[in-house]
Amino acid sequence: MKRMNGTTNPHRWKILQIINMGTLISTLDVGIVNVSLPVMADEFGVTLAQVQWVATSYLLTMVALLPFLGKLSDRGDRRKIYSFGFLIFSIGSVCIALSDGIVSLLVYRCLQGLGATMIMANSQAMVRQLFPDRERGRALGINAVVISIGSISGPALGGLLLEIADWPWLFWINVPIGLCAFVLGLRSFPNTKAGTDRSPIDVAGAFLLAAGTCVLMLAAEASKHSQGLSPILVMEGTAGLALLIALGLLQRKISYGILDRELFRHRKILIGSINSFFISLAQTATMLPIVFYLQGQLGYSSWVIGLLLIVQPLMMGITAPYAGWIRDQFGGYFPITIGSLCCSVSMLFISALPSVTIVGIGLQLGIFGIGNGFFHATNNAEIMSAAPDHKVSLTGSLLALVRYLGNIAGIGLATLMVGNLGSSNLDILEGTHGTNVEVRIRMLFVLCFIFCLGVALSGKFRPRDKPENAGTSA
Repeated sequence: MKRMNGTTNPHRWKILQIINMGTLISTLDVGIVNVSLPVMADEFGVTLAQVQWVATSYLLTMVALLPFLGKLSDRGDRRKIYSFGFLIFSIGSVCIALSDGIVSLLVYRCLQGLGATMIMANSQAMVRQLFPDRERGRALGINAVVISIGSISGPALGGLLLEIADWPWLFWINVPIGLCAFVLGLRSFPNTKAGTDRSPIDVAGAFLLAAGTCVLMLAAEASKHSQGLSPILVMEGTAGLALLIALGLLQRKISYGILDRELFRHRKILIGSINSFFISLAQTATMLPIVFYLQGQLGYSSWVIGLLLIVQPLMMGITAPYAGWIRDQFGGYFPITIGSLCCSVSMLFISALPSVTIVGIGLQLGIFGIGNGFFHATNNAEIMSAAPDHKVSLTGSLLALVRYLGNIAGIGLATLMVGNLGSSNLDILEGTHGTNVEVRIRMLFVLCFIFCLGVALSGKFRPRDKPENAGTSA
């Protein structure tokens, strides 16, 4: 084990690769599992709607537990919580691979989600602990490359494995990676002292946050299969918003809330979290209708669509390390502003061109990927650098939660603006035709253009200080 006594850890770049292992298996798992859902449905004799819970339960577990585990990690030994997350993730993977029914599979999928949450609640906190401010952008930029690799290769690797092996092998491959990361983590991660904060844990707030986000996620999932705004969809959406409003009222009355007010007194954290929400919203809201429009309206095959969708994470992976370097040398204002402007401009290739074509969609995906790489690598580094030392895990977990909430809101916005995203023929609203669909998609992209432009303009209110020791060598 390495212990840091106020000096830079000389093994920090090697330890970053262990952190990247956790990022890789977490991102790989989402794409791999989605590919295997039809096979699981056939084997267990359930519908696709029912087997979709294999993916949903994993995300629900993370959304529900992220803030709680973030606060717990700040109060205990972050190294152990993070490392044992790999072990629990591996155990969950083994249990899933050995499952003989859909119910047991869902239970073990939640166990796997618990392990993933322990990893995600601490991954960016570990980067903050290991790297000085002048290197933090580069470190998180490299981590963003791993996210892109996992996002790109997940579906492809899942499809390849299903060609040569049964679906349990999609989970067996997690086991050696997770166990290796567990052992290396315990040996290599720096020790952390127990936090001094002994305020009560906000159990009521954690419940309201978990319940509200879970209900909204259920509403977002239901929106993919409903015909317009069904009563169940409206009821779930209203209930989720009501729970979050109740959470907000509770947080104003207590000083130890799960949504820590101390964090949001820092402008970098407050503005960065809001901006992350809207960029994530825009990414999800525009991606969903594009997929169905390409398939249903333009008639492209699934493999062509898959290749086209690779463009966005590929461009993000290329630009993120450069964005991190720029941030480390000159501060975060420029890459965040340029990134959000690129995201905003990308919307014009759908909303402003005479017709929606595959060329315009490809340009939109590529330019948004460039902007996303500049924005997220820098924004994450700025937020984590502004976090108080005794609340870095809570900050990292809330940052991840904000992105999930943005994704959920993006699904809801796409459904509200365009309609049912699950129609195979893309008659998205009953009685509509392709032209009306195109108009609605354009309106959605105009709205997302405004959101991304607002993020760029918010830089006026963001502190423009440079990282400590910017410009010095590592």
